[in-house]
Amino acid sequence: MKQILLYTLIIFSLVSCQQEDAPLTVGKGYLSLASLEIGTGTVSSISTRAVSPDIAIEILKADGTPVIKYDAGAAEASGKIELEAGNYILKAYSPNHNTSYDNNEKGEPKYYKEQTFTIEPEKVSYLNVKVPMINFGVSLVLPQDILDTWFNSYTFTITLGDRTLTLQNSETAYFDLPADDALLAYSLEATNKDNESFRQDHTYNQVLNGGTVYVISYFLTIHSADKVRLSMDCLDNQILQLTAK
Repeated sequence: MKQILLYTLIIFSLVSCQQEDAPLTVGKGYLSLASLEIGTGTVSSISTRAVSPDIAIEILKADGTPVIKYDAGAAEASGKIELEAGNYILKAYSPNHNTSYDNNEKGEPKYYKEQTFTIEPEKVSYLNVKVPMINFGVSLVLPQDILDTWFNSYTFTITLGDRTLTLQNSETAYFDLPADDALLAYSLEATNKDNESFRQDHTYNQVLNGGTVYVISYFLTIHSADKVRLSMDCLDNQILQLTAK
């Protein structure tokens, strides 16, 4: 009898240990978006709210099954989100992330991020999400005082793939990263006060990166105050890259 009782106690003890070691896979927990950091081409800022009003949120199960979606600016996304225990995917994006811009539109920055997370029963999972800018910008910088003094007009044209548009001084246009080997081409055509016209064409041969604003700057050198005529040799340009930190 003692032997049977001992075996019974040992078996009960083993069963108890197995039950204690089994992971908790049922129940509900909570997701809290502690912060949402949005990078732009010129500055990286952290929203004072848990969710930026410019960012939409989707939550899917690990197998891709949709669970919940919040439109940009939804107040509910800033609170605790109740979810069943398990593994999930969070998608954070700007509403325009799938928008295509044509030749008449300058476009806007686009943001997109996917991040996995896990919900445990009776616990709050705090998630910090950094949503990067996925397209790039091109900005034109010309010396306005020289333009006003020495030129009647100018036209700056930029082309990437099938999209071509014009920019005025200090304007910025946004482009999707090319899927092929398309190069960024741009030209400046100007007419000076003597009605002499000239043109410069350039191609940017380096890799284009998302989250970057490429600043195209032109510099004009005037050798004397009374020299009105400017030739193409007096004009040079460079590209600066302002990348989100």
